[in-house]
Amino acid sequence: MRKSVFAILVSLVVTSFVSAQYKENLQTGKIYFLRSTGLPASGNGFKMFIDDKFVCKLNNKKYSVHEVAVGKHNCFVKEKKKESGESAEKFEVEAGKITYGQLICEVGLFKSYRLYCEEVAEDLAKKKIEKMSEDTKCL
Repeated sequence: MRKSVFAILVSLVVTSFVSAQYKENLQTGKIYFLRSTGLPASGNGFKMFIDDKFVCKLNNKKYSVHEVAVGKHNCFVKEKKKESGESAEKFEVEAGKITYGQLICEVGLFKSYRLYCEEVAEDLAKKKIEKMSEDTKCL
C-alpha cells in the first residue's frame, strides 16, 4: 500500500514539474517591426526575418506584429535584390511584453544604402506607430 501511494506522489510531482516547464515554454511576447524609411527604395517591400524565418514583406509607413516565444531572437531585414550579408539584431522578448524593431536605411555615396533593423524604445515606437498603419496581411 505504501509503495503505491509513494509511486502516485512521485508521479504527481514529476507530472507537475513537466507541466510547469511546458507552460513556461508556451509563454510569448510580441515583436513589432516599424518601417518609415523614406525615399531610398521606398517603393520596395522589405523582407523581415525572425530566426532565419521569413515573417513579413513590409512596405513604407507600415508596421507589423509578430507573436514569438519568450527569449532571444535574431531579427534582420533584407531588400529583395540582396542575397546575404545581413547583420542580425538580437531582440530579447519577455513574456507578455512588446519589443519594437525599427527598419533603418542609411544612404551612402552614389545612391548606395545599408539596411538593418534596430531595437527602439517604447515611447518613440508609439509616436511612430501613430503615423503608420498596421500591415495585417504582411506577405
